[in-house]
Amino acid sequence: MRVFLLLALGLNLLFSADFITQKEYAKMLYENPRGISCKKCHGAKGEGQILGYYMHKDKKKAYEIPSIQDLSFERFKEALMKEQDVKSIMPNYSLTNDEIITLYNYIKQVSKEK
Repeated sequence: MRVFLLLALGLNLLFSADFITQKEYAKMLYENPRGISCKKCHGAKGEGQILGYYMHKDKKKAYEIPSIQDLSFERFKEALMKEQDVKSIMPNYSLTNDEIITLYNYIKQVSKEK
């Protein structure tokens, strides 16, 4: 009887655990939310980066992608929710509110890590 109870308890603990952690889910969402990675443009920790260069009036200029680490939640959500015009390279991800919260918290967390 004891063996049966220990086996049942062990199986319950094994199968009751989440498949992935919240941080793993958030990282996955940041790296590929809808086929286009936030990481590719905003960097591994949302720090921003130079995406490329272009010529303007015979001068080489950098196309800089801004940091998203210090945005307020309201500004972060607004940037993700607004409809982008044809000149924007920011994709429209059609994220849920929970996904936006998860992404925001992930960026805040990883930006503090060394």
